[in-house]
Amino acid sequence: MKQNGLLNLALKQVQAWPIQPCNDYRFISEEFVIVRSVVGMRDLNSSLIVFGQPYRLTEGRIVHLRSGYVRIRANLHDLTIKAHQMVVASPGTVAEFVEMSPDCELSMVGIANSFMEGWQKEEQLMAYLQGRLYLWLSLNEVIERRLETIFSLLWEVVHDVPFPKGTVQSLISTLFHQIAYLQQNGHSVGHAKYTRQEEVFNRFLSLVNKYAIRERNVAFYADRLYLTPRYLNTLIRQVSDHTVMDWINEAVIQEVKIQLLHSDKLVYQIADELNFPNPSFFSKFFHRMTGKTPNEYRAGK
Repeated sequence: MKQNGLLNLALKQVQAWPIQPCNDYRFISEEFVIVRSVVGMRDLNSSLIVFGQPYRLTEGRIVHLRSGYVRIRANLHDLTIKAHQMVVASPGTVAEFVEMSPDCELSMVGIANSFMEGWQKEEQLMAYLQGRLYLWLSLNEVIERRLETIFSLLWEVVHDVPFPKGTVQSLISTLFHQIAYLQQNGHSVGHAKYTRQEEVFNRFLSLVNKYAIRERNVAFYADRLYLTPRYLNTLIRQVSDHTVMDWINEAVIQEVKIQLLHSDKLVYQIADELNFPNPSFFSKFFHRMTGKTPNEYRAGK
């Protein structure tokens, strides 16, 4: 089949397609998807997923292979994912499906960044949402059984009415804790290969996650990376299509949202804690970034 260049693959596209979004094997919304069997993907292959066609994933994916194998090309690297392995791919990953064995069986979760908005983000989850996480992991019997339990719980609770978003977020957080454990304890099959620019970008984001709530000056980050502010801004824009200040502001907004949703602090207290000159400046900044005032966001308006 003829390729069409690089295409985006988003959950909104899947929802708009004339298929049943939820059945015995899959649950698909605009922000979250879980597939518990390859059966849940078969009618998607002919309509949305074309083998040999590269896609940019709008939402990241966590794929656990239970049997068989899948050959993919991810970020220009060829992988053969086998049974008892898992791949974690951030939003923005470029993936091309090459081959799927007839006996392939898998589970998959896809998460939009917006779904975890306002959630306290651990280091591994933050790396995933920022487009920095790509892991290929091997699972032993104990870990595989534990992950299957998490997937099974996710499958059960997504069908509750009303949709239990907080419970699903908690289970996703638990899943990423397990992913961090696997990475830290030698379960990686392959390691991501980064260019020098990508390595600087990853170090920059680590600094932003650590310091952004107090430090919002480009020079602060440039100094710690031994670069000029101008070069840092150029490099970050080339790698991510965003400026240094875009990333700093995004980190600040995420922290503000967490404070508004999960604390009883008054707006002026949050403004002071996050080093804003005054509550008025803080409120204008938040409105510019979100289209809402802090109180409107807290009230869910």
